[in-house]
Amino acid sequence: MKDEKENSEGGMTALVEAEIAERIIEKAKSLGASLAGVAGVVQLKQSPSHLVNPIIERNSGVSAKGTAGGAAPGEVIWPEGLKSVVVIAVEHSEEQPELDWWYGKKSPPGNRNLMRINAALSKWVVQTLGFSTRRLPYHIDRGGIFLKDAAVLAGLGCIGRNNILVTPEFGPRIRLRAMLIDVAIAPTGPITYDPCAVCDQPCRRACPQGAFDDTSMFSEQMDLSALPGRDGSFSRSACNIQMIEDIDTAGQEVNPRSGQMEKIVKHCRRCELACPVGA
Repeated sequence: MKDEKENSEGGMTALVEAEIAERIIEKAKSLGASLAGVAGVVQLKQSPSHLVNPIIERNSGVSAKGTAGGAAPGEVIWPEGLKSVVVIAVEHSEEQPELDWWYGKKSPPGNRNLMRINAALSKWVVQTLGFSTRRLPYHIDRGGIFLKDAAVLAGLGCIGRNNILVTPEFGPRIRLRAMLIDVAIAPTGPITYDPCAVCDQPCRRACPQGAFDDTSMFSEQMDLSALPGRDGSFSRSACNIQMIEDIDTAGQEVNPRSGQMEKIVKHCRRCELACPVGA
């Protein structure tokens, strides 16, 4: 018991840190999150994606938004004094594809829901717990972090062979968002979980662009044991080609919210939906 009562870096006991993490997770779920967890910023900085990002192919495709705050392309911005990251996830089932559709230039409904939950959770943390927070944007170059790595360290799941977070509850059919907090809170992960170890990889066969067909990076080259796609067999460029095709072939449909005809982009989810976990 003495070890539990020793002061941690943030001045709280380990027991108190764990209780705070539990309260935040419960609040996130009450606001609509399907899953939530906590990870440490120090550990997150050493996660595979954050280490490999500066030396892999730059993303100049549809998901690139340019840099903000003086950051170099691909650089992760780490604000001073923020010690923990809270990751929230919302289920995106196959029966609700519209959550990920782009209606004109508007952000998808699922992403707007995540932003709403994150904002409400941040307000609750500030008002109830007295901590400072920073809600994070999705894109790295706009001040975000690698959400999949954060989710793994927060205990939500593992990185699958499709290079997507795979959770026990929903498989890869989830969407993520995060915020930083200025105190050290007990991490809720990682967990021992790896369904891909005994899977015949239908996700990789489902890719229309063959993004997993070749090994594009090697452990010796990157000086890392964990690589994108787990073994370096993932091409961001090939995946981006499919995203561009999705935009180019998108048609005009009636927006159910506005009743107006709009271009609706439905990005590929084949590797995600092929995963048997949580289906």
